[in-house]
Amino acid sequence: MLNRKSQIEMYLFSELSLIPLILLLALWAFGGWLILARFELPAHERGLLGLGLGLTLAALLANLTARFLPTSLAFWLAGILTLLIGVVLARPHKLPITNFQLPITQWFAFALLAFFLTLIGRGLGIFDDYQNLTQLSSMALGDIPPHFVYDPRILWSYHYFLLLVAAQFTRLAEAPPWAAMDLARGLTLALTLFYGAFLARRLTGSRVAAALSAGFLFFVGGARWILLLLPASLLNRISASVALIGSGADSGSSLQAVLYNHWKIQGLGPFPFPFLYGSGLDPSLTMAHAGYGASMFMLVLMVMLLAGKGKGWIQQAILAVLLAALALANEVTFAFLYAGLIFAVLVWVIRHRTFKLPASLWAFAPAVIGGGIIALLQGGVFTGLLLGIFGQVGGSETSEALYKVSFALRLPTVLSAHVGTLSLLNPLHWFVILAETGLAVFVLPWAFRRGWKLIREEKWLEAAWVFSMIPSLLTIFLEYTGNAGPTALSRMTAHFLMVLKFYAVPLLWLWAKEKSETLQIALLGWGLAAALSGIGLFSLQIPAMPNPIYAEFIAPIDAKMYQEHWGRLQPGALVFDISPQRGPTVLGLHTQSGIHYGPPTYPEWYELADNPDPFAMNRAGFRYLYLELSYWRKFADHFDDSCVVKLDDMQETASDGRVTAQRVLLDVGQCR
Repeated sequence: MLNRKSQIEMYLFSELSLIPLILLLALWAFGGWLILARFELPAHERGLLGLGLGLTLAALLANLTARFLPTSLAFWLAGILTLLIGVVLARPHKLPITNFQLPITQWFAFALLAFFLTLIGRGLGIFDDYQNLTQLSSMALGDIPPHFVYDPRILWSYHYFLLLVAAQFTRLAEAPPWAAMDLARGLTLALTLFYGAFLARRLTGSRVAAALSAGFLFFVGGARWILLLLPASLLNRISASVALIGSGADSGSSLQAVLYNHWKIQGLGPFPFPFLYGSGLDPSLTMAHAGYGASMFMLVLMVMLLAGKGKGWIQQAILAVLLAALALANEVTFAFLYAGLIFAVLVWVIRHRTFKLPASLWAFAPAVIGGGIIALLQGGVFTGLLLGIFGQVGGSETSEALYKVSFALRLPTVLSAHVGTLSLLNPLHWFVILAETGLAVFVLPWAFRRGWKLIREEKWLEAAWVFSMIPSLLTIFLEYTGNAGPTALSRMTAHFLMVLKFYAVPLLWLWAKEKSETLQIALLGWGLAAALSGIGLFSLQIPAMPNPIYAEFIAPIDAKMYQEHWGRLQPGALVFDISPQRGPTVLGLHTQSGIHYGPPTYPEWYELADNPDPFAMNRAGFRYLYLELSYWRKFADHFDDSCVVKLDDMQETASDGRVTAQRVLLDVGQCR
């Protein structure tokens, strides 16, 4: 059961320092807005695009400055540098202050949406907070580029862009990791939805289409409920042909049975989610509660909205920054965008029957190449891959990076993280594939037609996004054999569906504009059906808003210990906790328990846990011990030696004086 506090002191604004937060956001927004003085943009887009650009540039600068400076200084410096860059770039130009426009209604709607989405996140702890909160806590104290929290000898070669944003909220606005992560997700998701509306408005010229497109982008995902439309006998045959995996297997014994069950995942709010509203391939953005949230889509939309709107080296530099940030936000989206550019170029070559590429393509070469170079050097997955290659060439150990990437060929198969492998050669699986992908898949012909038009108009970066569907679709012939789990492939296959969601409303709006009202009503019905699962899941998340939580593994007493000790212990020290994810989150330190996020994998960790000895723990590298009530009662006498320093002993008691919770923080650094 999640630990909840209904008291007003845990409401969002009381969990952080509002003035530093507003100042930080102002540095980002004003700096980005000034930079965009060099871009020809509609007035209603400039402000929010400036905020997104400032946020992105500050995150990459923080990723650099935090390697040399304390994070408080590094993060403020990143924000100030963002503003200074804007001032320098805008100064030779006619400053936009002379024609300054502030769309109050738009900014109010954005702030309300970001606040609303953040509150929903505060009431939920689903997906991988056990992974992200631990890393975020140590990153905010200076572990940048981050190392694996469960074994700091390993580089955390992962997508940590959004954690960089959240780390600034933790360090500067004093938001605890569980609040900072939700704030970062809510902010970037709100920007994503507004940017999606901007794109639709550019294509259609209609505000109604823009609003509908934002709603489609947010709500549309899988449509597992359509399986209930099938005859029972057919559904029974389909169910017998698939093998559930992951949370699907946890939720029911068969596909037919699980459609009527609740989805068994951790961190839910007051109401459980029906399994038939989920998708193991394409969940809607209402479920963007993972460590990357919607940040990669925010960045892609910024690239599309800014490409071709600026001139010279400034445009190239800004696009390079956005592309590099995309690599740090989600390596799959970055790789597919670059692969999509290659496919777009191939289509152009075939169409024109020449290898002499147009000047319009070469004009973006500095941005594309520059973004790729930064991606290799800045940290994250591509830096980890580069280190692995160097290790193999040099004959040295290549395990410094946490994740390894490898693939094998197979017959065309779609992998769902819930329903398992679905063969395209099995007609029974076609129904399940449609249910997992959702109804947006029918927009595919319009999307490729849009890609063809973009190639003719030589709008290369947007064309790259459309043609990134090709490598995504080709993943049906691949099996992921790396160490991130086989379901990592489902994110790759689902990529093409996100491309479709960007364009579904504006392209169908333009196509159906002169068609009959009957067809237009039918398309509206299709859109509502496509969004049904997302609307259902979102409606069940709203009741979580007034009940903020910490995390599955964080109790109220841990939050109090966080307030007392986070950032006040020896940097770089290791902490031992019988719950490996709890101590690192509360104290901002690493531990050494294994190479996975789940239960510890190192035998020596279990030896220390079963027979704790302060001298042995010190020799193993642990300086601090963070112990809970049951463990302390069992082994308190093991820590009687005078070398053990008790830094804190916090207790919570019931009305009868009985101790209900306890956390003991010990320092065994002198036990040699």
